[in-house]
Amino acid sequence: RFHPIPMFSLFSLSLSPSLALSPSVSGRLARGPSLCCRAAVVMQAAAGEVADEEYTTTASGLKYLDVVSGNGEVAEKGAVVQVDYTGTLASDGTQFDSSKGRSPLAFELGAGRVIPGWDEGIAGMKVGGKRTLVVPASLAYGETGAGASIPPDSDLVFETELVGIATGVDALASKIPGGLPNLILSSVLLLSFIPYFLPEDVRPDLWK
Repeated sequence: RFHPIPMFSLFSLSLSPSLALSPSVSGRLARGPSLCCRAAVVMQAAAGEVADEEYTTTASGLKYLDVVSGNGEVAEKGAVVQVDYTGTLASDGTQFDSSKGRSPLAFELGAGRVIPGWDEGIAGMKVGGKRTLVVPASLAYGETGAGASIPPDSDLVFETELVGIATGVDALASKIPGGLPNLILSSVLLLSFIPYFLPEDVRPDLWK
């Protein structure tokens, strides 16, 4: 299941003449009995290509691996984070969702707006960071699953990137169900009631 070569490995190869240089090769490399090479291999940090020991496992059973650490602001509880992601089934790698091609998912961290595995797994990331989350079913959609794409009791794998932490109006809009459109609509409705609280002699005719 896991690739035998760990990430960032440096190793040597010893090649026989038949596997090294063909008879037609010329130049500064002379043919000899063997050719010894040293090569650096950087493995992609996908869940199926990294050994279990490379992951950090939390008390809840969540596993995560920081592929890129990031160097920006740290995501803490209460922050409105913006996350790009691709989700796959741990069982066979089938992709069931992705934010690619649309806006990053914005949500208040630790507020229960997403599955528990995300509230826990995104916390502590830095902006610019990329993290692989292996989320057990108990921290995802449990015994019920989610529609036709996520069967019951499915462990999930998410490749995530923390692209930003929202502030100001963007942060406020992300905390309201429906986002910015609902924030604008709610504000307009509230403003429409203000005239009713004004003294009658200064209240516009429309509200009398």
